[in-house]
Amino acid sequence: MTRPGIVVAGLSARMLAESAQRAGWRVIALDAFGDSDTRRAAACWEPIGNPATLTLDPARTRAALERASGLRGVTGWIAGSGFEACPELLHTGIESLPLIGNSREAYDAVRSPKRFFALLEECGIAFPETHMERPRNPQGWLCKHANATGAWHIHLADATDDCTRNDSSDTYYQRLCSGRSMSALFLATGRSATVLGINEQIVVPHGAHPFVWRGAIGPIPVPPRLEKQVRHAVQTIVAASGLVGLNSLDFLSDGERCIVLEVNARPSATMALHDHGTRAPLLAQHVRACRGELPEIPDAKDRPAPPVHGQLVVFAQGDHIATPAFDAQARRLGWCHDIPVAGSTIAAGTPLCTVSAACAPGTSVNAMRTALTVRAAAIEPLMKVSHERSLAHR
Repeated sequence: MTRPGIVVAGLSARMLAESAQRAGWRVIALDAFGDSDTRRAAACWEPIGNPATLTLDPARTRAALERASGLRGVTGWIAGSGFEACPELLHTGIESLPLIGNSREAYDAVRSPKRFFALLEECGIAFPETHMERPRNPQGWLCKHANATGAWHIHLADATDDCTRNDSSDTYYQRLCSGRSMSALFLATGRSATVLGINEQIVVPHGAHPFVWRGAIGPIPVPPRLEKQVRHAVQTIVAASGLVGLNSLDFLSDGERCIVLEVNARPSATMALHDHGTRAPLLAQHVRACRGELPEIPDAKDRPAPPVHGQLVVFAQGDHIATPAFDAQARRLGWCHDIPVAGSTIAAGTPLCTVSAACAPGTSVNAMRTALTVRAAAIEPLMKVSHERSLAHR
């Protein structure tokens, strides 16, 4: 009997594919990279974007989804990152391939800046001062675009020509605020929500981009008052927007206050921090939540503290060509992911792979950052040694 099939699509579909595989589905993966671990988790893979520019190709994506709709036993598709730039693909109505995720109305409620920040204001949820027009004095302001992901779209409003162009409906300006960059991963049914965990985001400058998402650490403990605010914000936003499935809330915190920045209306990269243990894989829970079912999660005092997980994107410092030897060695490490398939060209400054770490409950964020940094530093030398060995055996 053929296993039920599911399509996962995005800039990188590796985490979705692995979670779907653990759930027992036959996986069709569509993404820009085609990394070796993505292909191992999938029955088939097809390219739909450009890894150098971190963009999806709308025409190729649409065509790949239409081809997947004709495969036997495929029940639907799940969208990951990258569709922010082409949201029309989320609701194109491909026959026999329903989107397992948010409706157009729910998506627009949190991704349209005007609607989202009006919703927050109406519900009394704190957020940075936000305007749709460029401030007369842009110093101390950020320029953001709602049709992007990974914080690549965030610029200092007074330091780039990118924000002097004509304002569009997806461009908005926010007062620069201090605080820890954090997120909350949650499951929603359109009416209610369950917060799966709170994470600290690793956001750093990269080239000309002052704020780039490089990874995350979680779950992390937070003061009860902050946790209460986060849960209130999530529940209120879900009830007002109708969000379903896996989503994440990005916010800043000074330790006591939750200042909401945005909602990622899709399974986010932080799902890798929580897709462990004995409970059902998160993608299976995503599908059930879209059908109106939330998991029962015991109160924190009734369950042991979970291990702390971390992930960090490694950016290439030089140009590389991936080799079979690097693939094999990276797989043996067990903590290297998004491994480029042999023959792939990785340009300097672009993502090379992702490293992860798991530490005992109570491990500090700083200790986890150190562990991730050490592992990240080992990757580029490993790539060089693998290339040299490959040349020596020719």
